[in-house]
Amino acid sequence: MISQLKDILATKRVQRWAERPNHQLTIGLVRHSARTIWTSGQSSVVDASHFLYEIGSISKTITGLLLAIGEQNGVWHRSDPLSDFVPEWSTNPFASQTSLLQLATHTAGLPRLPTNLKSSIINKMNPYANYKDDDLFSAVSAESAKNSIKHSYSNYGFGLLGWLLARRLGVSLDAALQELVFKPLGMVDTALVLPENHRGHLLPVFNAKGKSVPHWDFQDTVAGAGAVRSTVSDMLTYVEAHWKDLAPPFPAALEECRKAQHDILKSRGIGIGLGWMFYREKDGSTTHWHNGGTYGSSSFAAFNRDKQIGLIILSNNGGDIWGQLAPLIGIRKMSVDSLAALLTKKLFTAEFS
Repeated sequence: MISQLKDILATKRVQRWAERPNHQLTIGLVRHSARTIWTSGQSSVVDASHFLYEIGSISKTITGLLLAIGEQNGVWHRSDPLSDFVPEWSTNPFASQTSLLQLATHTAGLPRLPTNLKSSIINKMNPYANYKDDDLFSAVSAESAKNSIKHSYSNYGFGLLGWLLARRLGVSLDAALQELVFKPLGMVDTALVLPENHRGHLLPVFNAKGKSVPHWDFQDTVAGAGAVRSTVSDMLTYVEAHWKDLAPPFPAALEECRKAQHDILKSRGIGIGLGWMFYREKDGSTTHWHNGGTYGSSSFAAFNRDKQIGLIILSNNGGDIWGQLAPLIGIRKMSVDSLAALLTKKLFTAEFS
C-alpha cells in the first residue's frame, strides 16, 4: 500500500503541483495502526506532523460528532426542532418544523449561505469574520417553512447547527469541542481558536494562483461549518477512532456519525451520516469522506472502517472551480480533490486492503 502511495506522489504532474512555490502539502495514511506521513519540501515528518492547516468543511463532521455525543448525554435529541433552542423562534414555521438532524444532513432546505451574509462582510477575503449572532438570528427568523427534504449542501445549515449546540451548552463552540471531542480523542493540536502558546505552526495560506491571502476567522454563527484548524497527526487520530472500538470514549456516537441518516442515491450506496458523506465500494465495503476549502486551504479526509484505512490530505493552497470539477469531468488539473480521487481509487480497493 505504501508503494502505491509513493508511486502516485512520484508522478510528474503531482510533483509539479506539490512543489509549487509557497505550497506545503502534507499527506497522512493510516492502515490498521501503522501511519505514514509525507510532506512536500520537508525532510522531517516530525515537523510536518505539527503543521496546522485550516481543514474547512471537514469541520462539519466534527460538528456532527458533537451532535451525536450530546444526544448520548441526554442534552438534546436529533429530532428536536430548532425552536426548542431559541424560544423567540417558537412561532416561526421554519424553526418549529426543522430538526437538528435536517441541519446535519443538509436536508433543511436552506441555501448554501445565509441571504444576509453579504451585508456583514467588511473584508471579502475573510467573509465570515463579522457574521454575528444578531445576523444569524435575523436570517433564521426570516426563513419560511420548507416543503422539500432533498439533500442540498449548506454551510448556513451547519453553521446554525454548531451555534445552536454551543448555545444549549452555554459555552463557545471551541470550548464545547475541546471538552467533548478534542481532549477525549487526544487531538492535542486541534482548535477553532488557537491560544497564544499553541505549539503548532499555523501555515501561511495562498490562493490557487499562489497569492497570499488571509486565514479565515469565524464567529460561532458559522464556525460549525468550517472553522477547525488541525494537523495531519490529529486528523489521522480522528479517522482512526472510527475503527478502534475499544479505545474511543464514545464509540456509539462515532457509529451514529457513520450510519446512513439520509440516502442520496440508495441504489449505489451513496448517502450522508452526521456530516460524513459515504459511498459503497465495489467490494461492498463503505468509504466515508469529506473535503474542505477556504480561499487559502484545501483538505480531504476519508476512511474505510471495514479495511481500517484512513487518508488525510492537507494543503495551504486554495482551490478553484476547475480543480473541484476536474475529478468529475476528466480534466487533468491537479488539486487536492484530484489527488484524493487518485489515492482513494488505489488505496481503498480490495486488492490493496
